[in-house]
Amino acid sequence: MFLKLLKEIPQMFAIAAVIWIFILFLFIKNSQKKKSGFFVKHTSTLIAFIIALILTVTDIWLFVSYIPTHFKKAPVELPAISAKELLNDTSLTDSILKPIVDAAKKDSTNQTKSTNTISPEKILVTNKASIRFFSSGSAEDIEATNSSVAASFNETTGQLKFSGLIRGFIFDNEMMQEHFNDKDYMNSEAFPKTSFKGNVLNIKTVNFSKDGNYPVNVEGSLSIHGVSKSIKAIGTAIITVNSISLKSVFKIKRVDFGINTDEIADELEITVITEFK
Repeated sequence: MFLKLLKEIPQMFAIAAVIWIFILFLFIKNSQKKKSGFFVKHTSTLIAFIIALILTVTDIWLFVSYIPTHFKKAPVELPAISAKELLNDTSLTDSILKPIVDAAKKDSTNQTKSTNTISPEKILVTNKASIRFFSSGSAEDIEATNSSVAASFNETTGQLKFSGLIRGFIFDNEMMQEHFNDKDYMNSEAFPKTSFKGNVLNIKTVNFSKDGNYPVNVEGSLSIHGVSKSIKAIGTAIITVNSISLKSVFKIKRVDFGINTDEIADELEITVITEFK
C-alpha cells in the first residue's frame, strides 16, 4: 500500500543530503583558511547554514504536503458499459461498450417482451446497485464501495444477477485505489469484473403486492479474481409501493478466490444492495 510513498522518500533525503554535504564541504574549506577568528573564517558557512536550514524545512514541508495532495481519494473514470454486457458472461472489449442507462432500459424492455410471450415474468434491471467490501486488519481497516453495479431480478423465478467493474471500487486514497488494481492484488486488467448469478430460493414467500421486509435465502455462483465459488447468503427483500430492494451481507475467504496478499484480512465482509424502481 505504501510502495508509492516509499518511492518518494529517497528523493526527499537525497535533496537534503546534497544540501548538507555542500555545507560540510564549505565548513572544511573555510576551516583551512589562515585567518584567526572562527566567525571570520566561517562567515560564508553561517550564511550557507541558514539558507540550508530553510531549504531543508521547505523540502520536508513539500514532501509532507505531497501526501494529502496526491494520495487522497481520486475520481475513477470508468468506461461507459451496458448493463447487458456486465450481466452477461462475455469478455469486456472496447468495441461493444455502450451507454449504461440506455442499455439498461433496452435490456429490460427486450427481456420483458420476450418473457411475456411465454409467461407473466417480470424482469427488473438497474445500474445503480452497490457492492461494499470491508476488511478488518491489525494495521488498518480497509473499506471500498462500488456504486455502479448492474443487476437484474426476476420476480417470478427469483433469478438474481449482479456484476460490477473492479475498477469501480472507490477507496479513501489514491494509493490504495491504485494498489487494489495491481497484479499482486485484484489484477483488474486480467479480471475486470466481479459477478454473481443465482436465485432467491424462497421467492414464493415474498409478497410483491404488500409493503414489508421479507427474509430471503440466496444461493448461486460468485466470481471474483477469475475464480467462481458457490455461496449461500441470507438477505432481506424490502417491498414498497415505489421500489423493490434486496440486501444481503455475507462473508468470504479471500484465499478461496486466489487473493494471496496479506494486506487484508483472511475474511472479507461483502454487502450487496440492489434497488429496482
